[in-house]
Amino acid sequence: MKAFALDGFGEGGSVRDLPVPEPEEGQLRLRVVAAGLNPFDVAVVKGYMKDHMEHRFPLIPGMDASGTVDALGGGVEGYAVGDEVFGSVGKRYLGEGTLAEFTTVSAGTVTHKPSSFDHTVAAAIPTAGVTALNMADALALSERQTVVVVGATGGVGSYFVQLAARKGARVIAVCRGENADYARSLGATDVIDYAAGDVADEVRSRYPDGIDAVADMHGDAEQQLAGLTEQVSSGGHVASVVGALDIEALGARGVEGTNVQGRVTTESLEILFGMLEAGEIVPPEIRTYPLAEVGEALAAVGTSHVRGKIVVALGEEL
Repeated sequence: MKAFALDGFGEGGSVRDLPVPEPEEGQLRLRVVAAGLNPFDVAVVKGYMKDHMEHRFPLIPGMDASGTVDALGGGVEGYAVGDEVFGSVGKRYLGEGTLAEFTTVSAGTVTHKPSSFDHTVAAAIPTAGVTALNMADALALSERQTVVVVGATGGVGSYFVQLAARKGARVIAVCRGENADYARSLGATDVIDYAAGDVADEVRSRYPDGIDAVADMHGDAEQQLAGLTEQVSSGGHVASVVGALDIEALGARGVEGTNVQGRVTTESLEILFGMLEAGEIVPPEIRTYPLAEVGEALAAVGTSHVRGKIVVALGEEL
């Protein structure tokens, strides 16, 4: 099979021929049609996860995919060869990812793909959508509460802004000025251009009575995040997808902090596509790359300036 792989951390990687993987107990093998990219994939390629998870080389990155079931491992029920499914790989190690014509996935981290949306849209859902769903639960937002969303127009942010707006919250999107209209189309009621000045000062100026929550999708400006969290009223919530929070310090101020993870499950995927099918949320803006340009796609994700999601196309839509 054709796959994008690398032989060592920090390498550019290349498309090469590798053996087709065999599904183990509890796994399905997919013929991949589309693979969604996430910042986590960039972290894996750069070696940032080497002390946290086992890596197997040649390493094929990629966590999310949508495709067609090609083979079943032992103990798998509810799926048949030819079924269209989407989800995440669900493995305890890294290296047998989705940037390949075939991949194996855990039956517990995928679900059937509805015919109402295509493989490209499906591949953009798992990690980003589930992370946003978990973040919305952690912040426990309610109607008329004010939440500042840092990184509002990226993959996770594109889902989270919609989920927060759906709860009736007032969403303050922090993003680049050129993405302001996109943020508003997702449900943001106010937009702050982080390049125009100090974000925390701007929030304080516009909302002098404080805010109820902060959703952090970046965490690359520690001082900025601290300036925002100190404006959260007692009883409020702060959540970060990059592990940037001092939970104990926030708790001392009466603010609940959560470092959120995107643990994909069949149930969480079904919640998200149920919302999509009902028109309660819409897919993010999606940019596609061919397998031959995975290096460029990963570099784009690594800039942290992608609007919406990047998806790699590996096969033909049925």
